[in-house]
Amino acid sequence: MRSPEMLPSFKTDEARERYMAAYDVLLQDWPVPYEELDFVTNFGSTHVIASGPLNAPSLLLLPSFAGSATVWRLNIAGLSRHFRTYAVDVIGQPGKSLTPEPLRDRYDYAQWLTGLLDALSIERTSIVGCSFGGFLALNQASLMPERINRVVLISPVGIFASQFWRLFYVFRIKRPILKLKRLLTGGKQPSSLADLGVSPPRDAKWGALMAATMSAFARMSVISPPVFSTRELRAIPVPALLLIGDAERSYDPPAMLKSAQKRMPLLEGAIVPDANHIAAMAQPDDVNDRIIRFLRPEKQ
Repeated sequence: MRSPEMLPSFKTDEARERYMAAYDVLLQDWPVPYEELDFVTNFGSTHVIASGPLNAPSLLLLPSFAGSATVWRLNIAGLSRHFRTYAVDVIGQPGKSLTPEPLRDRYDYAQWLTGLLDALSIERTSIVGCSFGGFLALNQASLMPERINRVVLISPVGIFASQFWRLFYVFRIKRPILKLKRLLTGGKQPSSLADLGVSPPRDAKWGALMAATMSAFARMSVISPPVFSTRELRAIPVPALLLIGDAERSYDPPAMLKSAQKRMPLLEGAIVPDANHIAAMAQPDDVNDRIIRFLRPEKQ
């Protein structure tokens, strides 16, 4: 399924090799036993890294945009003691999942995840999602609540407030200006997360993968996450937890948490100290503890 038409597509064969090598370096240090699995859905092939006991409750882990399943490496040891975890490469985005056509809207993504649950033989599951993955998690709870137990949202994009103009500035204005500046000054430093205003990640090997990501891909599948109406948020019957790092730059964390809980009264939430946009990586033990306590209240 690696024809030139498949998404994500690479700029060159060499770029693909660099990216896949960086991805596999992370797997060499995966802290617990794992399986790499590929499942066929209506939208293409979906790649999953599975860990934890086969008889434990299932837990889907959805990454930030372009982050791939490997973004959960620092969390997986703690979470897989309690769950059968499935870290997912979002289809059409950087990783090992592939689709022949871009997904068009939030309904396509809900159908894709439903197809993945069917392929995994999972009737109901909980989901933890970071950033774009947080949007996907609550979107699934909204459109397919009968398949979802609980969701954890870590600094989600869209949903409660639009980040369109900030993302437009970062990707369409700031990053191209920095690339042009390097070109004009003869700089050879490759693109990095700093170009997007993101602090260096705690997981340096994941940071190396993201550096390869920014220079490797020609085209991928993504949508602009919509803001849900208050009526839709209040209609979601699935228990949800919102976690925001106190150093989040996309919005003011306390104001966002207050606004989200006003619009979705049953939403639980907290600010994670000393954490940025990818709070689960910045503070893995703290975030793991919050996730486990919320997803398994019967164990308290």
